[in-house]
Amino acid sequence: MNQPPSDTPPAPRSRIVPCARIEWQDRTPVSDQFEDVYFSREVGREETRYVFLQNNDLEARWSENGLRQFTIAETGFGTGLNFYCAAELWRHCKAEGHLQANAHLHFVSVEKHPLTRADLARAADQWPSYDWISDPLLEQYPAPVRGYHRLYFSAANITLTLILDDASTGFSTLEGRVDAWFLDGFAPAKNPGMWQEELFQHIARLSHPRTTVATFTAAGVVKRGLQEVGFKMEKVAGFGRKRDMLRGQFQGVSTEETLAPEAKPWFHFHYPGPGQSGTRAAVIGAGLAGATVANSLARRGWRVTVLEQASTIASQGSGNPTGVTFTKLSLHDTPQNRFYQWAYLYACRYLLDTLRNSDAIEGKDWNLNGVLRLAFDAKEAAEQASLLQEQYWPPELMQGLGPEQIQQQLGLQTDLSGMLLPGGGWLNPAVLCQTLLDHQGIELRTAVAVQTLQRRDNQWQVDDLGPFDAVVLANAFGSNQFEQTRHLPLKSVRGQITYCPATTASSQLQHAINYHGYINPAREGFHCVGATFNPRLDCVHSRPEDHHWNLEQLRQTLPSLAQDLALAPAEHCEGRVGFRCQTPDYLPIIGPLPDVERYSRAFSDLGKGFLKRTFPYGPNHAGLLISCGHGSRGITSACLAAEIIASYLTGEPQPLDREALFAIHPARFLIRNIIRRQHPQ
Repeated sequence: MNQPPSDTPPAPRSRIVPCARIEWQDRTPVSDQFEDVYFSREVGREETRYVFLQNNDLEARWSENGLRQFTIAETGFGTGLNFYCAAELWRHCKAEGHLQANAHLHFVSVEKHPLTRADLARAADQWPSYDWISDPLLEQYPAPVRGYHRLYFSAANITLTLILDDASTGFSTLEGRVDAWFLDGFAPAKNPGMWQEELFQHIARLSHPRTTVATFTAAGVVKRGLQEVGFKMEKVAGFGRKRDMLRGQFQGVSTEETLAPEAKPWFHFHYPGPGQSGTRAAVIGAGLAGATVANSLARRGWRVTVLEQASTIASQGSGNPTGVTFTKLSLHDTPQNRFYQWAYLYACRYLLDTLRNSDAIEGKDWNLNGVLRLAFDAKEAAEQASLLQEQYWPPELMQGLGPEQIQQQLGLQTDLSGMLLPGGGWLNPAVLCQTLLDHQGIELRTAVAVQTLQRRDNQWQVDDLGPFDAVVLANAFGSNQFEQTRHLPLKSVRGQITYCPATTASSQLQHAINYHGYINPAREGFHCVGATFNPRLDCVHSRPEDHHWNLEQLRQTLPSLAQDLALAPAEHCEGRVGFRCQTPDYLPIIGPLPDVERYSRAFSDLGKGFLKRTFPYGPNHAGLLISCGHGSRGITSACLAAEIIASYLTGEPQPLDREALFAIHPARFLIRNIIRRQHPQ
């Protein structure tokens, strides 16, 4: 599969984060690093409920009429006890009718030293009443990889964004809004590295005037640090034998209105505060990009109308019989690589949960049993060897396999080594799209060719439909047909796949295989073999020479499997032609759409070299967003893209770091043209 070009700086520190070193003393976990307990075995839950739930006034706030969304941020995930207690109260408020059924809780936690899964399970065993939330957490619990991990819990409509890093670094890269803070972690005297001015500044940046904070400590450094960034703090009675603790409310200004050029203000966004997000959205396009966005918004209580030009869903770029979720793990820590790595890790969790809880049949419509990337040439073999030698990624995410291991574990005869990505796999895109669109909050309209988007009275009209609070463009090449989007540099890349009838021998293949091409397990009697990459070709019909290329790649890489398939001559093959929607930098376009005229005025000085002044946040078309340009990796990237769009519209924390978010921003091409003093097309 074709990969986008990327910068290749020297390999940085490993992505693996060191797990917590724990000693268990009478069922109580004690940190070796900080020589302190994670919780009191006798009163741990009661302490959490008092310090964090009661002193953030959560039950009363969650009983307010019309509350649809709430975000908690925490320092130190630890055993997950604070998360469990908050989730339990959220579920209780729903059961009592205080919250709408579709109200959404978002919990963000930064953890420098995550517990191992075994230690997390051992801690959870002490609270069997939390099994409803701890069991799915253990199932989804991420490998110890530095950065962002988003998990979803359908039982009470809860999202957990777990950032594995130190607190200051983790929150410094986060975008969004927070309603309540749980400042946990070990005491300032034992963990002074966490309680720093930089952390307090980022807490303020992410807060709004109704944001509250609570912490078990009454240390002066914490009280003064929070007061200096705009919190009104007070000491109150601590829990049990502890005399004092702190709580407070933010009264400062949470964001600057202008920023220096090095902060890239043109990509910054004013996230909506409480009660400021909308309730009704139109999504244009019913392929993977549109279906994932529609589902993410519907889960958050939005009423979504999906408009599809064709008569059926998933008929264009999402129309192949099978597709793969896959990424190339890399040693190079660039924003581009991080985007695809976080997208892949999220897709593995999200797709497994979605498809398991649907009518789709495992083994027939999908199988996330791993993807094998063969070392098909010297360059690929060297890259795989470096990844394994450097131990840059944990073994949960990649496993090096020799030819004998490939035959033993996958039943595939080959002379090549390879790398197995256990979380990936294959699926039928149309089945996935149908599953996602089958939601009571989504209305699907097919055979609707949208012509115009108009902003009236702070809402959107889509032709004669509306009004909508937001419109999301997810219709690939159709995205730049509107007045507001004509500047987007989308390009068409033709691809052709070949259908190979399955034989008894080839039907034993159960894993997607990736090399310079790919072959997927048989579905409905044939394998998909692909795929060509022709950016300068617009032929809509299958070509024998492209079938020949696909089959030759298979013959050269996997001659035994090719023999099992008894491949037909290329001129007798059937297949499918599709056109990938791609961008000049091979990254998708995800986020708010810039207002070209206002951008040009606001940032014209950049083209004149005036870099010492400050600039405003980028002026966007309010409520108009886009998810397109996913190319050949839409199954991998569209799932995370949907969460990014939802975060922009609701004010929730984003699922990836700021640099990666900026790398996919819709204004990136426009701002480059402004700096180069080129007019947008």
